Amino acid sequence: MWYKIIPKDTLFFRDGKPFTMGSETWGETIFPPYPSTVYGAVRSWLIFERGSLKDFLDGKFEEDLGTKNKKGALSIKGPFLMTDELNFVPPLDLVIIKDKENTKDKDKLYPLYLLNKPEIFISDYPLENILIWQKREQVEEAEGYMTLIYLKTYLKGEDSIRILRQKEFFIHEPKIGIAREKLTCTAKEAHLYRVPMIRLKNEVSILIKIEGVKNIPQEGIIQLGGEGKTAKIQKIIDLTMGIENTMGIENIDIDISNGMFKIYFATPSIFENGWLPKWIDTKTFKGEYKGINLQLIGACIGEYKLIGGWDIANNNPKPMRKAIPAGSVYYFRILDNINIEKIMEAFHFKNISDIFPEEGFGLALIGVV
Repeated sequence: MWYKIIPKDTLFFRDGKPFTMGSETWGETIFPPYPSTVYGAVRSWLIFERGSLKDFLDGKFEEDLGTKNKKGALSIKGPFLMTDELNFVPPLDLVIIKDKENTKDKDKLYPLYLLNKPEIFISDYPLENILIWQKREQVEEAEGYMTLIYLKTYLKGEDSIRILRQKEFFIHEPKIGIAREKLTCTAKEAHLYRVPMIRLKNEVSILIKIEGVKNIPQEGIIQLGGEGKTAKIQKIIDLTMGIENTMGIENIDIDISNGMFKIYFATPSIFENGWLPKWIDTKTFKGEYKGINLQLIGACIGEYKLIGGWDIANNNPKPMRKAIPAGSVYYFRILDNINIEKIMEAFHFKNISDIFPEEGFGLALIGVV
């Protein structure tokens, strides 16, 4: 079931860096929020829709929502940004040309080329193929979002892809504050801080798919992000509310007759071996996933993200973990005579993160090489 989340106010989502009042004065924000943040908000909403925190701790919702120390059947896919269609973080094997800000091609994305790694290559990059830019222009990582139409174009291996800038979706509203002494209500010395709040533009919402749980309310109010900000969560009931835009990505047709495919991660993914999934050998880069034998031949990965958070049930911080960012791309060679249907069933629109896939980490989409 697809639900959209409509914030009532500004939002604040912290990254994994420490922000201790009195030590740091500048808080960093991320957007879109990590899947675990949205998962926790939805789980809390469902707990209080069905009863109380005590009922949850007593195990009354164990099957669906889990208990204090384990997860239930609840899982999500997303989050995504939605306007009149879905929007995605650009794949990292697409780049934008620098210094074209005032031209008609300022928002056009260009693909990197997958080539055999040269014999003389000074790097600790271990895979047999590299992704490089072969033309003279200087390029940089694209910042913004791709619509579903352009993402489908990318996954099918076609050109003419453009991005929308972040300013089309949200703006930053800096908030400046200072702590106060409880007794005197005067300002504390060295406790001035600044955080960049996020305000979504009109008609922009956050979209998720909730799975594994039945009897979910049609709508409700959830707490999302820092400072206990509220948002409306609403089930998408009819086609006019945008659900038709999801169907094209779940059932995309691609051609892998060349024996290769790539996985684009629409959400961050946490792997046990850092950037490498646990089912891939760290020396040969071969592995088996759900009966499919593959070899990782190339990858385009951004800077790792720190995933943490606060465990409300146990009232302590969650362990900090490194994740590859959304937009990362992995290239695979198929080692068996496997048809596209089996590969799509195993990977496409599935959460394949080694850790916390039920929370929305590691949403994979299959594309053409």
